[in-house]
Amino acid sequence: MKKMANVFIATCVSGLSDAVRKILPSTSITSINRINKDAGPGITHEEVAAIEKHADILLADVPVIQAVAHSAQKLKWAASTWAGVEGLVKFIKDTKTPSFTVTRMGGAFNTLMCEYVLANILARERHVLELAKQQEAATWDKVPYMKYRSLSELTVCILGLGEIGTAVASLCGKLGMKVIGVTRNPVADDRKCPEVTQYSLVTDLSEVLAVSDYVVSILPSTPQSRGLLSADMFSHCKNKKTVFINIGRGDVVDEESIVKAINNGWLGGAVLDVFDQEPLPPTSRLWSLPGVIVTPHLAGPSTANQCAVSFCENYQRFVKGEELKFVIDFQRGY
Repeated sequence: MKKMANVFIATCVSGLSDAVRKILPSTSITSINRINKDAGPGITHEEVAAIEKHADILLADVPVIQAVAHSAQKLKWAASTWAGVEGLVKFIKDTKTPSFTVTRMGGAFNTLMCEYVLANILARERHVLELAKQQEAATWDKVPYMKYRSLSELTVCILGLGEIGTAVASLCGKLGMKVIGVTRNPVADDRKCPEVTQYSLVTDLSEVLAVSDYVVSILPSTPQSRGLLSADMFSHCKNKKTVFINIGRGDVVDEESIVKAINNGWLGGAVLDVFDQEPLPPTSRLWSLPGVIVTPHLAGPSTANQCAVSFCENYQRFVKGEELKFVIDFQRGY
């Protein structure tokens, strides 16, 4: 009889251990409540030692995985509760690759990210913020807001067609929008999303920006993506007055480039959920820049039920000896 794997869960995600136990009631699970800290693993030395000595599988926030990356004695698989793993990738590159497999949290954020993008497109096209201000002033004036674009009139550029990007592209396409997907390398026909109207390469980005009403970045933080939209790249948006939505990583564009694009009228607005520096400093000009909406990195928060389902699906693969999904490629950076 195969020995049962010892699963340790160390996370700030409230209720995650209970959600996993409901799906895997017969599995040996040790739960550790992690304190959300800016530095360090957020668990005690004794808890770190227990993971190092006893864990076969670890479901944890990135700082915990980093703490045991080179000291875990039995660990075969570490599953991150985070979708973004650039901090872990940098840590590994600065030290050495761990002996166990590491996966990111996949599948748990698709719906939430899609809803965030759609909500902001609809809010802007239907003038929700302007109408809210009008309500505050007890003003009845519908003339300025009678004309608005239907979703079927919009062209949306999706930067990054990974799992989340493909989900966003699919939703936009199903709602009638023309979708242009931008990737680093050509996409094979059998892997193309049917709702993507046109596939383009990053080398054609300036031409794509020129015809897009919205540009949605879902790019991870990699050497290739950092600064991709900086300098005067947004100048190609000036005819369309494109709206930029960033739910990927903040370092795809620097703050000065966004400020310049808004002030020069190249961008018609921006919806920013991620930033190169987080929390966004109170002194940042983005807070008060006209047409810019700032949200505190909440487009796709880790939720217990969705994380549990994603982890448990991979757990079944693990116990069957099948290839795991969402394995991190430390060379590619995601």
